[in-house]
Amino acid sequence: MDLRHVRYAIATAHAGSLRRASTVLRIAQPTLSEQLRSLEKEIGVELFTRSSSGVRLTEAGEAFLAQATVAVDAFERAVSAARGKGQTARLGVADGLGDVAARLLSQLQGARLRVAPMSTAEQIISIMDGTLQAGLGYAPGSLPRGVARMLVHRSPVRALLPGAHALATGETVSLADLASEPLVMPESDAVAGARRYLEGFVRHGLHPRLGPGAATHDLAITMVEAGAGYTLSVREGVWVPEGLAFLPIAEDVPPIEVVFLWNRRSDAHELVSAARHLARAG
Repeated sequence: MDLRHVRYAIATAHAGSLRRASTVLRIAQPTLSEQLRSLEKEIGVELFTRSSSGVRLTEAGEAFLAQATVAVDAFERAVSAARGKGQTARLGVADGLGDVAARLLSQLQGARLRVAPMSTAEQIISIMDGTLQAGLGYAPGSLPRGVARMLVHRSPVRALLPGAHALATGETVSLADLASEPLVMPESDAVAGARRYLEGFVRHGLHPRLGPGAATHDLAITMVEAGAGYTLSVREGVWVPEGLAFLPIAEDVPPIEVVFLWNRRSDAHELVSAARHLARAG
């Protein structure tokens, strides 16, 4: 069985159509269709139902792809282990993402890896020039050609306030109520998401009151604890001291998105495989 055809089937299942899959895989759509038919013939079952609206996995296809994905990941880890034996890879991690990095590292068995604190923008530059194999950062607006990204974590935006604050007594808090309070914003690229939150205020005709800046994500939490204001850029999964309260925002605010970044041409297969497991875990 050609492992390449299995990868094509996985990509097609994720894309939901032959056209989108052929674009991602950079092969002609008739070629992709032919190779999927070849795979189905070899297995002896139909993996996809095809229609004008796209493709869908059959029951047999779902069973096959579930096991095939595990097998492909295992193969990629084996290749990576052979190629990278004796080499140390570098993983950039943006401010405030230590917990996500720990979960990613727990998927790696015996890998030689050095973690480097680095903003998302710095990660992208270093991935392009080959000095960094991969990174964990906040979702950028766009990426240069050759740098890939994978969404590994999405967190709803919540306000972090002192538990004794008057606004902490309700089940939710509105942007209108928050607008008059000082907003503590980290000066690292964790604030990239916060810029979108500021746009949320503006869309509702509100003008948020900016409080003191914090050099790091953790310092922003400390400043909230000290009563300097509130912040929006802390994910709910991050540990915070007792006495602070997370409150959902009443209005619709874009979530905080954490992405895994890598160069498609680099030998980062083991890291990519670990990131895929992290993404599946949600």
